[in-house]
Amino acid sequence: MWYIVMSRSLPEKESDKQRHYEEHRRWLDEQHKAGRLLFSGPTTDGCYGVYIMLASSLDEAKFIAGQDPHHARGIRAMEVLEWRAHRAFRLDGPSIADVEKLAG
Repeated sequence: MWYIVMSRSLPEKESDKQRHYEEHRRWLDEQHKAGRLLFSGPTTDGCYGVYIMLASSLDEAKFIAGQDPHHARGIRAMEVLEWRAHRAFRLDGPSIADVEKLAG
């Protein structure tokens, strides 16, 4: 199942966020390499980080997202939403099942 992780910046933690930014980036890279994240990046206003995650359950998705150093350190607040993706790319392109196989 797919999950959307919304990671909200906490203005009072901005200096901590910057201090631990590289640790957070390394964690994201590891999740992408492991096939758990399809997309990741900030909103254009910088208020949220968003990532699309593949996990076996909502509990697993929350556990994985909770390991993000920004979440584990209380620097950002997270919300994990279960997402029932129906289509990927163009309609004649890869299906959601095809994308999931790539992540595996």
